[in-house]
Amino acid sequence: MKNVSKKILKVASEFAIVATVLAIVPFASSDSASATASVAICSNNQIRAAVESDSGAYSAAGNHGVAIAVINVSHTICSLDGYPKLQVYPSKYNDKSVKVTDNGGGQIFSAVKPRPIVIEPGASASFGLNYGDAYNQGDPRGGACMTQSITARFPVRGHPYSVPFTLPLELNFCFANFHFGVTSVQQGPLPRVS
Repeated sequence: MKNVSKKILKVASEFAIVATVLAIVPFASSDSASATASVAICSNNQIRAAVESDSGAYSAAGNHGVAIAVINVSHTICSLDGYPKLQVYPSKYNDKSVKVTDNGGGQIFSAVKPRPIVIEPGASASFGLNYGDAYNQGDPRGGACMTQSITARFPVRGHPYSVPFTLPLELNFCFANFHFGVTSVQQGPLPRVS
């Protein structure tokens, strides 16, 4: 009987230690970051991109912004994280090439640290393209310095048949001093305004 009492006492004290440790160490909670991590990255065929039609609304003191929406056209939730890679066409005038840089916030659209975002079916995310039009007005007003389109590649699941999105967009890249800044992909139909 003495051995049984010792075993019961030992089990009870071990249980008390475990209970104390559990009370001190909090259980991991399911926050948005861990929930996002469990959502598959979007594939190219799940999303579509479109230029916000009223881009004239994003102008102030020689700075301009173009909002671009990324719509989940699938029936499945998916996630995106990071910056789109953009290429403008044409992208050169008199041997000067257009440069697009990440985290181009501060003019019209804010610089937002990239983080995973979840896009529900039928919902949208967005990013902003910032530029100024008063840096280099000695170059031509139109024609040779006007973009015709912009090609966007998103941080999506790789697939050998993935095709980037080409969007019609006219901007004077000479006036912008051959530089555009792009924000990270953000939650919602419009990027955060500065």
